[in-house]
Amino acid sequence: MYAFLIWLSSELRDRMGKAIRRVVLLILIAVFVYSGYRIALYLYDGYASSNLNDRMKQQYEAAQNVQEETNRAEQGQSTEEPGKTSYQERFDPLLAINPDIVGWLRIDNTNIDYPVVQSGDNQYYLTHNVEKQRSQRGAIFMDYRYTDANDNAQLVIYGHHMKDGSMFGELAKYKDAAYYQEHDRITFEGLKEPASYQIFAVYIYSPESRFFEYDFADAQQYQAYLDTIKGQSLYDTGVEATSDDQLLTLVTCTYEVADARLIIHAKRVQ
Repeated sequence: MYAFLIWLSSELRDRMGKAIRRVVLLILIAVFVYSGYRIALYLYDGYASSNLNDRMKQQYEAAQNVQEETNRAEQGQSTEEPGKTSYQERFDPLLAINPDIVGWLRIDNTNIDYPVVQSGDNQYYLTHNVEKQRSQRGAIFMDYRYTDANDNAQLVIYGHHMKDGSMFGELAKYKDAAYYQEHDRITFEGLKEPASYQIFAVYIYSPESRFFEYDFADAQQYQAYLDTIKGQSLYDTGVEATSDDQLLTLVTCTYEVADARLIIHAKRVQ
């Protein structure tokens, strides 16, 4: 009887061990499948995002070329400069895709060459692309508080810091002063007119920092804000900003501390 009990106990342990091993194996398989799914989804999202931006760029550049050819033809017949209306026509194909488009952002010799959108908040385009489809990469978007009524305010544009360098991933390179020296200009072609900006400050901020504001009591308060920005810069760019300047600010994630952001401030120069 005692020997039987020992045998039974051993048999139960073996069966329980096999059952546990099966459960562990199933869990590992499930984790592997889910991880593979997430990786595949990430890769596909990157592929789809790249294709989408290429298509948008082709349409934008094609419309731009047509507009420039039309302007040259008209200038041959008239001494008047082409008006803003003809400039705005380059956005017609993009606005047909998404009326939320407010311009095109470009930094020469980088991957940053994207349409910019704007919605009624700063959340929607964190998870949706320029065609309003769900996307891990989201879109490059303008702060919702910037309007025609306050077009002299600071223009703030956000984008995800993607590890593959897409979206605003390349902004991390601005932590290096040598990189800044080669890429100190930003072009933003808005719906009304194109503008060129020169970067004057690059820094990392904590959630408590003031990295954008819209209302200043006077020029003195605005200048104090600009001086604070310059004081926080990772390096001296040699570029000064005054209360007469219009600002463009690019914002993306960085990982030095929790919830940190990389901030790049530029002033309008053209």
